[in-house]
Amino acid sequence: MRRAILVFVKYPEPGRVKTRLAATVGPERATEIYRQLVSEVFARLPGDVEVIACFDPAQRRAECEVWLAGRAAHFLSQANGDLGLRLATAFAEAFARGFARVAAIGTDCPEIDAPLFAETWSALETCEVVLGPSKDGGYYLVALREPTVPLFSGIAWSSVDVLSQTLERATASNLRVHLLPKRHDVDTEEDWRQVEPRLLRSLRTDLHL
Repeated sequence: MRRAILVFVKYPEPGRVKTRLAATVGPERATEIYRQLVSEVFARLPGDVEVIACFDPAQRRAECEVWLAGRAAHFLSQANGDLGLRLATAFAEAFARGFARVAAIGTDCPEIDAPLFAETWSALETCEVVLGPSKDGGYYLVALREPTVPLFSGIAWSSVDVLSQTLERATASNLRVHLLPKRHDVDTEEDWRQVEPRLLRSLRTDLHL
């Protein structure tokens, strides 16, 4: 059974990534932090699935392929439109390519790890949808075992109601949902200060320092 992880990334250009963080630390520093988050997320992905980098903007394909070389097996430009359309389109493409289980994540949650994905794949045996709630009211992961477009329509993206509205869509479509443990997203300077020490410890451990 082929499984895929869609990782939604933006090309790390100052002023286009981590804008809430940039408001207090500046666009250059925010871009550096974004690169660190992306590296951490990719490093934590399990090695037994195919990774699809869903990049934006489309004209940065060559740069993204160089940036993420060795980390992603496939590259897919994000669709134009809101996040719901981008998610729905990416999922549809992954299923069309023959994947039977597909998860999508962003790069704001460096606490994603292999055990969470193991729980995700297991839950998809009995549920149509898996969601990883974030503490800001959204979610850091969504996984499906078949295309489910209604799940992503009519959602107030970037609001505290994303998870609750998504659960309402799932209930209305008679979709069974499994919820993963809550995790932190990094959106603000305060968020970053909470996770930075853990990332530094992880880096020192990897380097045997």
